[in-house]
This record gives sequence, structure tokens and C-alpha cells, in this order.
Amino acid sequence: MSEKILMGLYDEIVKIRQLLEITVKDSLRKELEKILTTKERKVVWALSDGYTDTKTIAEKAGISRRAVQVAARDLQNAGFLVAVKRGFPRRRFDYVPPEWKKEEGEAP
Repeated sequence: MSEKILMGLYDEIVKIRQLLEITVKDSLRKELEKILTTKERKVVWALSDGYTDTKTIAEKAGISRRAVQVAARDLQNAGFLVAVKRGFPRRRFDYVPPEWKKEEGEAP
């Protein structure tokens, strides 16, 4: 396939993804909030990018590493998190409400 065709396909996939994110974000948030019941757990979700280890997540969230592992296990059991590399949790869905993101060393 030519690069032009591939770029056209990529653009269409991006549009479809954006539309799906808009369509399901409220439902996804409600399901996540069943597990993410504290500010700290929401920070765990926000930092679960597949590149940040559980030790760093614990430090930034202000909780123990064990608490991060428990939250990650709960999210993984519910199908929201994948563990590609041990100790580096990654969100299955790249959705983080802005108010869940950690800012200036404080939990949201």
C-alpha cells in the first residue's frame, strides 16, 4: 500500500476513535468510579501509562506500593488495566478525566 493510502486510513481510524471516546466517556467514567473510590486510586489510574512503575505511582499518589498493587489488581480484574510488563500497569483505555490528573504534588 502507498503511504498516502495508509495515512488516509490512519486519519479515519483516529476520527472513529475520537467519536467513540465522546460517545462512551460518561459510561466509562461511571464504571471506573465503581473501583476508583478515592482520590488516590484515581491518581493510580491517571499514572498507569505502562511506563511508570508502581513504586513511582505510589510516591506520586501518596499511598503505599501495596495499595497501588491492590488498585491495579482490581482494575485488571475488571478489564480496565493490562500488565504488559510486571510492575508497570497500563490503562486499556486512554481516558483520564482532567480532574483525576495529579497536579503540583497534590492528589486531585
